Amino acid sequence: MTRSPTPPPPPPPTGGADGRLRHRTEPTGSGTAVRLGGEIDLDNADELKAVLTAALPLGGAGTPLTLDMSDVSFCDSTGLNTLLRFRLLAAARQRRLSVVAASAQVARLFALTRTGDLLEFPAAEAAPDGDDHAP
Repeated sequence: MTRSPTPPPPPPPTGGADGRLRHRTEPTGSGTAVRLGGEIDLDNADELKAVLTAALPLGGAGTPLTLDMSDVSFCDSTGLNTLLRFRLLAAARQRRLSVVAASAQVARLFALTRTGDLLEFPAAEAAPDGDDHAP
């Protein structure tokens, strides 16, 4: 019996003129996924908003829009605010926004601000207080 080759891992996120915010958007079986990487802050919050807004019409009403933030090394309050505001826009267009994966820094931000539930981030992934290296 011959084994099928293992598919290659997905390519890293791309984009961002200054290399600070990287992104990749792709359809999934049930909706749209956006993979983010790099830093999200005041300098590129508008770029994040544009990336998410461009992904919004890619799925039909009722389909999920998922964010993979596992490659995000930093997210400040402006980035978090952008996500929370976009969540409302997505809901108004009958799309469910959820964060399915996050780096330890982002998970800690969600835990400290108690916003993980709003973004449907799994509580088990949230970093415990004081642990900057949680999965």
